[in-house]
Amino acid sequence: MPAHVTRLACAVFLSLSAMPVQAADFYAGKTLSYIINFTAGGPTDVEGRLAAKYLQRHLDGHPTIVVRNMLGAGGAVGINWLGEIAAPDGLNVGFFTSLASYAAVAAPSVRVDVAKFGFVAGGPGVSVAYARTDIAPGLKVPADIMKASNFWIGGLGPDSDKDLRLRLQLDMLGLKYRYLSNYPGSNEARMAVEKREIELYPESLPTYRTQIEPMVAEGKVIPLWHDGLPQGGDFIRSPDTDGIPAPTYQEFIKQQKGAYPTGPMWQAYTLINTVGTTFLRSVVLPPNTPKEAEIALRMAFDRISKDEEFRAETQRLLKFSPRYLVDDATEKLYREKLTKDPVVAAFMQDYIEKGRQSLGK
Repeated sequence: MPAHVTRLACAVFLSLSAMPVQAADFYAGKTLSYIINFTAGGPTDVEGRLAAKYLQRHLDGHPTIVVRNMLGAGGAVGINWLGEIAAPDGLNVGFFTSLASYAAVAAPSVRVDVAKFGFVAGGPGVSVAYARTDIAPGLKVPADIMKASNFWIGGLGPDSDKDLRLRLQLDMLGLKYRYLSNYPGSNEARMAVEKREIELYPESLPTYRTQIEPMVAEGKVIPLWHDGLPQGGDFIRSPDTDGIPAPTYQEFIKQQKGAYPTGPMWQAYTLINTVGTTFLRSVVLPPNTPKEAEIALRMAFDRISKDEEFRAETQRLLKFSPRYLVDDATEKLYREKLTKDPVVAAFMQDYIEKGRQSLGK
């Protein structure tokens, strides 16, 4: 076990020891509203509901857990509700995708200061960009996308993590594409790919493994690249991507351009890639939620990550075993990345607006 995780476990244990009634029994006899910010049946929903199932087992007090899907605006509706409306009583928790990415780029659809949310856990993960093989002149290997132009890409909203990363990736490669967005969730976007309404889309790894790999086997689509994990000023391949016949995006662009780009676009991309992979999922509480609730939930998500039954079930259903980081170092990184670089923020605001203006053209 990493040293920082061990330190957190000890710290949380001591906190519980210091507040045995307030923290350990905080949820006894209560009902916890568990908010997922994307559509039912989508990747966030499937993983979130599996985590909720085991949360009921591992959360001290064993409260009733009611799962609610609060979708819209690429996940921003649920985020805004938790920050603006939800009572800070410990009985509302968000299991969100793209939270940190929205904050890092100052997305206008998110009205709340998410840096003030109570931090419970970060769930790392990567996405895989895939494309239809019948994009002219035909795709047999990832590098063939460099010969294509005027294909349609899709997304969840011009300021969403998926849209921004994909557009930045394609723009830095110099590719010409057309853009549709505002799909309610990845299920709808995937169906749009199948109907050829769009031809290229990024998908989270669990859904890629379960829904997209069969399409790859049938020759309908091809993986182009997947997110590289930031490490020591560079990027590495996630071990969870073993068997995917595609490079990381960072490897791909170096192959095509000879070196990494420079300037605000690359800075914006590396920022959103860092927060989007380290915090693919974020578990948070409304501002000013009692500390006892945060401690109890952190301990529970730490236990979920170690639960062999959870790992086996998620591996069977998702072809991937999520892990939830609850240590102080992860929380510190989360809050640091929400401190906006004014140059990058100004670039992203302009980039988001250009995306809006290009929709459907």
